[in-house]
Amino acid sequence: MSADEPPLGLRERKKRATRDALADMALRMAADRGIENVTVEAVTDAVGVSVRTFFNYFPCLEDAITRPGKEHAERTRQAVLNAPAHLTALDALSEALARELAHIEEDHERWALQMTVLRTSPSLLPGFLAAQGADERALIAVVAERLGQDPETDLQPRLLAHVAIAALRAAVEVWVASGRTRTFQSLHREAFASLATGLKA
Repeated sequence: MSADEPPLGLRERKKRATRDALADMALRMAADRGIENVTVEAVTDAVGVSVRTFFNYFPCLEDAITRPGKEHAERTRQAVLNAPAHLTALDALSEALARELAHIEEDHERWALQMTVLRTSPSLLPGFLAAQGADERALIAVVAERLGQDPETDLQPRLLAHVAIAALRAAVEVWVASGRTRTFQSLHREAFASLATGLKA
């Protein structure tokens, strides 16, 4: 939850905690056993909830691993639209994405586990890429809205969204590959600063 969001009520906090527990357990089991050896029943037994509860949050086991939270896109959208008018669209994207990933340092284990699972269970890649594609389309739409352009026929919203995602992905990959010897936020800032200067060496 970002600093700008209103505090969640008790019921919503419990729901989010249950969803996070299910997603975390599914990911850990997939990393330990391989996704083909994990069942919804095993995940729910470990968390202590019913199978029906699982399907209240996720349509399938794979979705719990590749896309544990769907509220991120809306928070990012609001952050881009509410960014100060003097910021460029690229800067607005950078600030919104940095805010959404403010706690990545604390959540590094999940990122590492997800990369391991995707590498060892290629059957999950289509779902992961589909989720990434949905995120890209959402970013294109919000950049177009901020710029007052058409997300389908104007080039700039699509170009800005794609390069922002590439910068974010590069920062995450270097952060993980380097053993987190630098903070993710410093790599994020460097990646977007490089984009802003035209990738000059």
